[in-house]
Formats: sequence, structure tokens, C-alpha cells
Amino acid sequence: MTTIFTSEEDTRQFLGILRDELANALPGIDAHLRLAPEMRIRDLKTGTPPVDALESSVLILLYPVDNRMHTVVILRNEYDGAHSGQISLPGGKREVSDTDFEHTALREAQEEIGINPAEIEVVGQLSRFYVRPSNFIIYPFVGYTPVRPDFVPDSTEVQKVIEIDIFKEISYNSIVNRTLTFKNNIQINAPGFEVGGQFMWGATAMIFSEFLHVIENVAERLKEIKTGF
Repeated sequence: MTTIFTSEEDTRQFLGILRDELANALPGIDAHLRLAPEMRIRDLKTGTPPVDALESSVLILLYPVDNRMHTVVILRNEYDGAHSGQISLPGGKREVSDTDFEHTALREAQEEIGINPAEIEVVGQLSRFYVRPSNFIIYPFVGYTPVRPDFVPDSTEVQKVIEIDIFKEISYNSIVNRTLTFKNNIQINAPGFEVGGQFMWGATAMIFSEFLHVIENVAERLKEIKTGF
């Protein structure tokens, strides 16, 4: 699997194939189910978002560090809400002033981790994803910037910024399962990933599952180009 990007040509080739893969038919729910907690499986298979569902966008931001492709997630602060203290992708609720869902993803990422939207090349979009506990439909976008951003986390929302080597730290082979305990001793069995000393599960892990499917296809195509077969 090609994971090292030592030249601009390598990176452009990677981004070109990634753009093509994101434009093709995506696995959607089939990929989401691979990282779904037990309680969400039936819901994913049979549920449809209600008409009063809110809309939001998130950003999977790619950038190179030491010739390896990385992305970033955030550990949210503790608050009175469904996703308190959880690992999330940068993003948030669509505002009336947003021109489209892509604009929402870039604006929210700027507000939460300080990236400059003008420096981001949006490569494509993953399948929309409905989160029942918070009643949000999420529209995930994939973007790229050629230089690692100087992250400036919003202290009111972000507890920690966590960077991930996408070809080294997360894969279908690195899935772990945990039993999580919540209020009133409610327990949830959930698959996810260990990143930055935290457990990434739920909607974020399910969105990453589809991204991993796409990235594996990209890596295989890059390998074919490099080796000739």
C-alpha cells in the first residue's frame, strides 16, 4: 500500500484518484455498519431522518506531515449534550448565512480549529449520515491543504486537537471494541479506534469507516500505477 508522498507528483496523483473515488458510488450504510454500535444497527438499516432533522457538515482535512498523509479530529469539551467529551470531526450546524454544506464544513472548521478556508482544496464528499441521538443529518466533506495547519482550537468547544496518520493509525484491522457506561448505568457495546489516547466511536467512527473504504481503493490504485500490476 502506497503511504509515502515524497513529491508534488505523488500528492497530485493521490488527490486525483481520491477525487475520482469520491465521485463514484459510495458504500454508505454498508461501511457505516462496520463501525456501528449494537444499538444503532437496526436503526441504520431501517430508519430515515425525520422531517425536523437539523443539518450540519464536518470536514476530514488531509495534510502532509513528514511525507505521510494526516487528518485531524477534536476531543470536545464536557457539556450537557449528546456528544459531550467525545471525539468528533471539525464541523457543526448549518447556518442561514451558509451558501451550501461545503461552506458550513469550512466555516465550522475555521471556528473550531482555526484553519483558513482559502487554503483548503475540497476534494469531494462522503455519504450523508443521520445521528438520531442529536437529530442531526451530517454532510461530510474531504479537503486537502499542502502544509500542516497551525491549529488554533476554540477553547469553549475543543478540549484537545488530535492528529492521525491515516495509513498507519486507523484501518479496518485496528478496530477495537469497548463497553461504554453512561448515565443510569446504561451500557453500550461499540466498535471504534484508539486515537491520541482516546476512543473514537459512534458517528465519527462510522463516517471514518466509509472514508477508510475509499482510501483503501485509492491506495490499491496507486500501487497498481507504481508497480504496473
